Amino acid sequence: MLSRHALLPPRLLGVRRLIHSSRSHLTLRSFLESSDATDQHNAYHYADNYSQSEPPVLASIREAAVARDPTEAQKMISPLQGAFMRHLVSMQRPKSILELGSYIGYSTIWLAHGLQTIPGSTLCTCESDQTIAHIAEENVKLAGLTDTVRVVNAPADLLLTEWDPSHKLDLVFIDANKAAYKRYYSTILNRDLLSDNGQIIVDNVLFHGQVQTQAITSNANYADDNVRAARKAQSIARKMHSFNEFVAKDPRTTQVLLPIFDGLLLIQKAK
Repeated sequence: MLSRHALLPPRLLGVRRLIHSSRSHLTLRSFLESSDATDQHNAYHYADNYSQSEPPVLASIREAAVARDPTEAQKMISPLQGAFMRHLVSMQRPKSILELGSYIGYSTIWLAHGLQTIPGSTLCTCESDQTIAHIAEENVKLAGLTDTVRVVNAPADLLLTEWDPSHKLDLVFIDANKAAYKRYYSTILNRDLLSDNGQIIVDNVLFHGQVQTQAITSNANYADDNVRAARKAQSIARKMHSFNEFVAKDPRTTQVLLPIFDGLLLIQKAK
């Protein structure tokens, strides 16, 4: 009896193997891995142009943040990631969202926009810096979302410790202190805060592409500011790798790590 593969024309046989063979590294190679910087830049803007546009209120918040402090403004997710997060929320239709690390509320507002067609849904977000938390509150007001969003000026650890376990969370977005990711995750699971069909989304798990390398020059000069910053980044990358490894080995959950944006880890309870 002939194999189904034998029925395919020779020119399509190789294509079929490429598409279906999980052993081929080509099936895992994204466009961005096989293109130069110009192609990547163009691809990003193409995707941005053909995705949901950034609402004017969010554009004004982002632009004000960049004008205020361009370096700190890098903490914000991109408009494209914001549209992606909004899309995830609208598909999952969570009733309760917790965001750990609101910064100025840019990602908060994107998430909240995904809740607009879900009656009775709420979003709680936290920011440990009092001044920044106030800016986040003002931005939430500017977006007209005070009925949906509550900004808490508190560290993420404290909020998780004091969260009522009877108030289950359908979605948790973690984008706070990178060194504390493992602790946040463990508290959520140990205190049973996540609903059975809930999801944890963790940002920056590839940390500027450094997580998979973690290499550091042993003879670097500590007095050099650039080297000091590089060492700090490498330290964070190691902690992120440790977190990714911890989650991957945890039988309580299942996960998929997506090499998009700065790395997104999607986590659910194991069934």
